[in-house]
Amino acid sequence: MRERILVFGGSFDPPHQGHRALVEAAKEKIHPDRTIIIPSYHSPWKNKSWALPEDRFQMAKLAFPGAEISRVEMLAGRLVYTVDVLGRLKKENPDSEIHFVVGSDLALRFKEWKNPPRLRELAHWWTAARPPFQGRIPRFFNVISSAMPEISSTDLRVGFLMGEDRSREVSPAALKRILKRGLYGTTIIPALGKILKAERLTHTISVATLARKLAPIWGIDSFEAALAGLLHDAGRSVPISGMKSYCQKRRLRVPLFREISAYQPILLHAYISEDLSKRMFEIKTPEVLKAIRNHTLGAFNMGDLERLIYVSDACSEDRKYSEAAKLRKLAEKDPSRAFSECLNGKIRHAVSLQGWIHPLPIQLWNSIIL
Repeated sequence: MRERILVFGGSFDPPHQGHRALVEAAKEKIHPDRTIIIPSYHSPWKNKSWALPEDRFQMAKLAFPGAEISRVEMLAGRLVYTVDVLGRLKKENPDSEIHFVVGSDLALRFKEWKNPPRLRELAHWWTAARPPFQGRIPRFFNVISSAMPEISSTDLRVGFLMGEDRSREVSPAALKRILKRGLYGTTIIPALGKILKAERLTHTISVATLARKLAPIWGIDSFEAALAGLLHDAGRSVPISGMKSYCQKRRLRVPLFREISAYQPILLHAYISEDLSKRMFEIKTPEVLKAIRNHTLGAFNMGDLERLIYVSDACSEDRKYSEAAKLRKLAEKDPSRAFSECLNGKIRHAVSLQGWIHPLPIQLWNSIIL
């Protein structure tokens, strides 16, 4: 009888009980002699990974006890396609029968994989429907009827970031590593709790919560949205009286620094928030940093994430002014209009204070309506 090898690959960012359930269900059908788990170095289906390759490899070892955890993609140190991995595996095991299992989302996109005809030659293909499920799986797939848990790595990462208890969705050993290593921002809210006043922390979490909710509607990565929301006001940990000296000491580039320092020093907190995000929280994603920097004054040619954080800050659930609830509903239906309405509201509020007004919001408003 030919040796049967079950193969399961993925970014495992992080590995969760849905992954485990799929592998176990496949094993019941295939009865493999070997089970090989292959964490990717860089998945062709993902823009980025939020945990380092070695962390994802070690979590996979913890999440799939008894399986072989392959470093084949990790050692390559680059994007590796499944057709190349299976080709190598087949060459090393010419008399073996290879069975490759994937989630239903990737099964639906099989035509987009590199060299589908060759993939079909190299392995038998298996999948199982994970809810919510829509679409038609290619007929050559063996479909496992076992119900799969409704777990998403994307939602799981955001849950960890927001301090939610997601212990039932990952193995205890993998969870221990996540918490010990501070993966997926698990240390951010506790750290903010030490430097921000309680009311400011409540606002911060409220902004992140709204940004997380709006992100899929706006077509934005939920983790990046929540991350920028949590860190947008980190600079408020610095007293207003010390913001000018902080910016000078750190040599931060602040347009109209003299005017802001003299008339509205609190506006400096956005630039400080960006700096703290880099230094204290080791954030390197440019889009997240820009969203933090521009959440108060805005900027020309703002990206979607920047606009999202600007709007989420302006009308988060903790905002009690009369139009906040209306703006939140508008943000779910019309992102562009929600942004312009929030900009309008900020300008009107600045005028009501009868003080110096930074020219950027007014210039930004003119660029929108002209």
